Amino acid sequence: MEINDEFYEEEIDLFAEESEESSEEDFLKNLPPLRKKKNEFLIKIDWEEEDKIYIAVRELFWHEMLDAETQAFRMRSEEEMYLSGEHERREILKKAILWIAVIPSCEFMSNEDGQILTKLNFDVVEAIWSEYQTYVFLGATEAAALYNSAVKYYNGDSQTNSPVPPMILEVDIMLKFGGMSRKELRKITATEMEKMQTIFMARSEALGLGTRRQTQFLNYDRRSAEEEEIDQSVLDTLPPSAKEMTGQYLSGFGDR
Repeated sequence: MEINDEFYEEEIDLFAEESEESSEEDFLKNLPPLRKKKNEFLIKIDWEEEDKIYIAVRELFWHEMLDAETQAFRMRSEEEMYLSGEHERREILKKAILWIAVIPSCEFMSNEDGQILTKLNFDVVEAIWSEYQTYVFLGATEAAALYNSAVKYYNGDSQTNSPVPPMILEVDIMLKFGGMSRKELRKITATEMEKMQTIFMARSEALGLGTRRQTQFLNYDRRSAEEEEIDQSVLDTLPPSAKEMTGQYLSGFGDR
């Protein structure tokens, strides 16, 4: 019986491709599972032409974010301090990354020792941060929508465009019926804390407790109604962190 060598080689190649795809599927199936209750989620990055990078990360708690920020401060002199953004990002990712998997090479790296960034080049770290930060930080649009919704809620205005976000009600109940223990407070994620601070600021504004409204009363003869309206429209579009820093200068009392 005569054998067609060309057909035989083609069959071997086909079986090799199926075997490779099967190994990738098995590799992905055997990766450590994610725990949603621990705020863990998966990021996927398409790298170069064929590689796909899967990164398991978790959302840090607010006190972990604060600690990373503290670690990122540097001193130029005894009187001058500055925040190193690059160092802060690395401090956050050292704690946030759980493991990294790469296909089709089927590479796996765990971050049990907290030193995974030493095994990655700068471009990969930047790509991971670019994806991660969109999940854990409020954007300007989301922050402004949450702030304005909270102002309406505490002013007693109706929510004509959208329902009240559940977190506003949660914060309101927390303020009305008692505080939280330290153990409970430490379980709040950074994103939840940022949202809560936004709502606290809106509540203070609506109830006349904020520094901006108090300053307007003390300096009522300094600015026109048109200027105040422009300032408020600008502030309403800012995220909470920027609002805290710029509000005092826009309201006219930073130079008192």
